Amino acid sequence: MHRYHSILVAVDFSEHSQKALLRGIEMAKRYEAAIKVVHVMELPTYPVLEDVAVLGMPGVWDTELTEQIKTSAKQRLDTLLIQSGLKLEQGTLVIGNAKTEILNYAEKINADLIVMGSHGVRGFAKLLGSTVDRVIHQAKCDVLAIYLNDTSNNT
Repeated sequence: MHRYHSILVAVDFSEHSQKALLRGIEMAKRYEAAIKVVHVMELPTYPVLEDVAVLGMPGVWDTELTEQIKTSAKQRLDTLLIQSGLKLEQGTLVIGNAKTEILNYAEKINADLIVMGSHGVRGFAKLLGSTVDRVIHQAKCDVLAIYLNDTSNNT
């Protein structure tokens, strides 16, 4: 049986990711593995052609609003960690594209397992071509996608 040493759980605060966190914690205990939790915040942007032409990317929507969203996301992550019995140091807020940053963070911490909900906050309609799909196909480690069975309260 394969033994995991470093588990990364990606959360977006959806029910699916909360269930994934519970499964990740369960697996970390079972394998006596280190566990890290990452939340990727995508910055709100506006498509100004000058920014795209000069910088190669759209401009940040509003820096003050961005800071407020960032602070709120960090507070939600900290609350989730505390409620799950984890230490604040086990969580990280990353800014960027979720698909890319989850993979980057997994490599950075040498994760040998990524656990995430099968559906994020965008729901089933976005599953095809979703963050989960890309992570599953591009990760250099095992990926466990947790499905939330709406008819059961079992984890």
